[in-house]
Amino acid sequence: MKKKDYTYRSSRRRSRRSRRSGWEAYAPASSPGFRRERLAERQRVRRRRLVSVILVAGAVVAVLAFAAIFLALRSRDSAESAPAAIEIGAGGSGNVILTGRDDAGKLVQLAVLVPETSGGFNLYTIPARTLADTPGHGFQQLDRVIELGGQELLDQTVADLLQVPIQFHVDFNYATLEALLAQAGSVNFRTSSPLDLPGGGETMHLSTGDNPAGAQRSLSILKYALADGGSGPQVQALFYQGLRESLALRAEADRCALTAQLQDKLRTDMDADDFSQLFLDATSQGRSFRVWPLPVKLAGSGADWYLEPLPGQVGALMAGAARDSDFTMEIRNGTSTPGVVEAAAVRLAPLRYEIVQQPDPTGVDFDDTQIRVGTEALDAGNRVRELLGTGTVIKDEYMEKRQITVIMGKDISLAELERR
Repeated sequence: MKKKDYTYRSSRRRSRRSRRSGWEAYAPASSPGFRRERLAERQRVRRRRLVSVILVAGAVVAVLAFAAIFLALRSRDSAESAPAAIEIGAGGSGNVILTGRDDAGKLVQLAVLVPETSGGFNLYTIPARTLADTPGHGFQQLDRVIELGGQELLDQTVADLLQVPIQFHVDFNYATLEALLAQAGSVNFRTSSPLDLPGGGETMHLSTGDNPAGAQRSLSILKYALADGGSGPQVQALFYQGLRESLALRAEADRCALTAQLQDKLRTDMDADDFSQLFLDATSQGRSFRVWPLPVKLAGSGADWYLEPLPGQVGALMAGAARDSDFTMEIRNGTSTPGVVEAAAVRLAPLRYEIVQQPDPTGVDFDDTQIRVGTEALDAGNRVRELLGTGTVIKDEYMEKRQITVIMGKDISLAELERR
């Protein structure tokens, strides 16, 4: 008897025959390429499914895109049709706007107190008759803005003018100032150039240097300053600088008692404790306190005079930074015209450099203003030139690195310095 072959080869050979015969039993006799057709059919099915998925996804994306565009257009149309919202600025800035009123309740004084990160303070005094771009009302005098739109509109206008946010408010009158002056005793109007305030049948004259005045005299000088568009803005700043210096000499106990009196004579949205602490900090001898008048020029005529801000100088004033505090600047008179050094010093004061004035003529007439700078003061010299509106910046390697020397020339007159 022949043995069966159970080897792998014989087994696979039989298996192939059986599989072939099995498939042949099910395959149609007229379709010899049946497997190829089934593969092609599967591929056609897959393609149809893929096309369907792409079409559905495309339709969904189109709907979403249309909805997004529709909502964006509707939102933009709503924003354009609605009036612009008045935004005062970031909360927590700590900046305080101070509004002073006369006996009739009219706004006559304006200032913004800005705390520094180093712990000091800057007080920016703004003449109430300054013309400023007012949201929704064009250019208006600041003393009229509050009548047009209240405190909120005044806040926004001043914030736009100075480019600083406003958070708190202090509203005071002459009775408030009288309480401060009673504690201060006197105010020293320290000025680098002579100033005159005509009006009221008397001319208030402040000579170069110290001009101490008692409480009543100080308040009279301030009132003269508020009614004058020439020297008035400078004198107003001198008043508050001198007042703060006198208050800083008082004992802390006296200043603490004064805060309680003040809160009965003014209005503020600050907490009582916060106001007291702010007042004590601002009048402390251990903290820097600088008063800066807004750079303006007189415009109009007669009783209708007003003041226009000088954008370049306002920008320089508000951009003044601690990094510039160690620049020193000397201004010399390179002409035979008296007063040009003092006028240039006023023009350049917003830069916050330490300024030394040499008003006597050098004996040599310079046709062009020279701005000589040390190796690290080139940018500062360019800022000086921008404010003066003239001058040639010259880098001098023999000067101190952060020293600036300005030699005034005949290319700018005293009238131009005082007018700009």
